Amino acid sequence: MKLDLHVISINQENMTRLSSGLALLSLGFVLQGCGKPAKTDKPSSTEAGQSAGAVVVIQNAISQDINKNVEVTGSLTALQDVVVGARSLGRLAFVYPHEGDTVRAGQIVAVMDRADYDSQIRSANANLQSAINKKRQSEVLLSQAKNQYQQAKTTLDYTDKTTRTAIAIAQSQVQAAQEHLSVIKQGARAQERKQAEEQVASAKANYNKAQADLKRYQTLYREQAVSASQLDSMQSAFDAAQASYNSAQQALSLIREGARPEDIRTAELVVQQAQDSYRKAQADRDSVALRRGDVASAKVGIESAKAGIDAAQAGIAQAQAAVKIAQEALNNSYIKSPIDGIVAERRNEPGAQLGNGGAVMRIINPQSVYFQATLSENQYADLRINQSVNVTVDALPGRTFHGHVTRVLPVASSARSFTVRVDITPDSRLRPQMFARGSILVATHHNAIQVKKDGIIFDPATNAASLFVAENGKAVKRDVKVGYTNPQYTEILSGVAMGDKVIISGQNGLQNGDKIKIQ
Repeated sequence: MKLDLHVISINQENMTRLSSGLALLSLGFVLQGCGKPAKTDKPSSTEAGQSAGAVVVIQNAISQDINKNVEVTGSLTALQDVVVGARSLGRLAFVYPHEGDTVRAGQIVAVMDRADYDSQIRSANANLQSAINKKRQSEVLLSQAKNQYQQAKTTLDYTDKTTRTAIAIAQSQVQAAQEHLSVIKQGARAQERKQAEEQVASAKANYNKAQADLKRYQTLYREQAVSASQLDSMQSAFDAAQASYNSAQQALSLIREGARPEDIRTAELVVQQAQDSYRKAQADRDSVALRRGDVASAKVGIESAKAGIDAAQAGIAQAQAAVKIAQEALNNSYIKSPIDGIVAERRNEPGAQLGNGGAVMRIINPQSVYFQATLSENQYADLRINQSVNVTVDALPGRTFHGHVTRVLPVASSARSFTVRVDITPDSRLRPQMFARGSILVATHHNAIQVKKDGIIFDPATNAASLFVAENGKAVKRDVKVGYTNPQYTEILSGVAMGDKVIISGQNGLQNGDKIKIQ
């Protein structure tokens, strides 16, 4: 807002001249006082000055916006400030960029010695192949175990079936021989003769079938299609059928010839043979238990082969993990920049032996520079997020950078100060660790009554504020309440109205009601 000045503004040169003139005038008064006063009716120059009043400079109180700013200091800091290094111990082979070089995110900046990592890769791949081979072997064993199980189960089923059949046949033969012996002893009848002939025919049919089955199993046994126990069972069946057939023939012969002591004896022998065959068939049941054992053993073999496959699969997984770790270690031998930025330091050179996390270089991103300032505790309550900040840097005089408050740390330091983060517009000239100053705009009073700071008088005892206003050629003292202040103006909350003629120079030494002369 344009200032309504009552008098012409005084620059520094005019103020200097005014001070010199006043000093000479005072000196003249002193020298004149040392001599004899001239006899005249006119008043002296001192009396004239006193009657004219003190010389002052005034300026009208104005109304305009005034800001409250919090001044802070601190240094520039890079948000992206990283130290890259080795992720595992080893010898540093190459370091490419130098201090001041620009790097991009993902760029390889250094390489570790790869010899050990290549060996680890080869060893891990060999272990993986070995585990794969073990799994294949276990799969072959599983297939063989399944075949053995199926064969043992088939043999068990067949042995059980043929054994039951042989027992049934032998049991019927015993019964037939006993009935035949009874017939021999009683003598034959026509019906018995007919029955004996039918039994001979039946026994012969069984005999022929048993003979044919035996020949077939002998052939299969030679071809290793059936086991020895199966062949033995078939041989037993054939022997039983042959004995039954012979017994039937002898019975028929006895019937035809009639009962004789020797016939009776023969029949008794047949009964005894049939009983022996029955006991033999009963004894063959033990082979069924053996075949069941074969089935159980084959089943255990299947479970063992499956366990071998599971173990081999676990070995494959472990070997794959080892390959992955070795490959990752190899990849980590290439040290890459995680950010776009500039190399600030090279902390190690090729040939250096580094441990885990050994530093190679420091990289900063100038575009991520922000202002980290220190705030006193009596200013803490005024700060808010997103408040505007003007930042100046001592290393870049004459330039102002704009930013805003993004964070105020909630915990004070041991010196009772707080840390403030100010994000500023990126600028390639800004560098970390530069000393900076910030002016934070915390509030604005609109249309505030303001006067020049030089016109305010503060009581050193009470810190009460007052000023003088020019009214009708006199200095009128007013007590005022001040508000915001800036380098030029002070806000007056009460005691002065807009347009009041405030004395801004020459007020020192004035008393309320003193005459003044406005320059």
